Amino acid sequence: MIGYQYLLQSGHNWQKAAVEEQEMWFAASEVIWLRSWQMMTGTMSTEEATKMVLEKPVAFVQAAQDAGVSAINGNDPGAITRAAVAPLRKEARDNARRLRS
Repeated sequence: MIGYQYLLQSGHNWQKAAVEEQEMWFAASEVIWLRSWQMMTGTMSTEEATKMVLEKPVAFVQAAQDAGVSAINGNDPGAITRAAVAPLRKEARDNARRLRS
């Protein structure tokens, strides 16, 4: 039987997951825009182009691993979603911060 506390925590996790996903998408949009600008102006370095390609598989593998560990630990679906989004959000935010400067 699912208890009241579990339902409250699950709802809280879903709300936080929604906010964290939006933060990830905003940061990813900024990164796409900044990298597109670099490509259009010819200022993108070889290192940045390489990072742009190689960072995604690493982040997605980490997201899958974190979600799997969260699921194995018996967390609710909202917590599992948050675990999956965390590495993607961190990578996007770090890239946006780095490319802004």
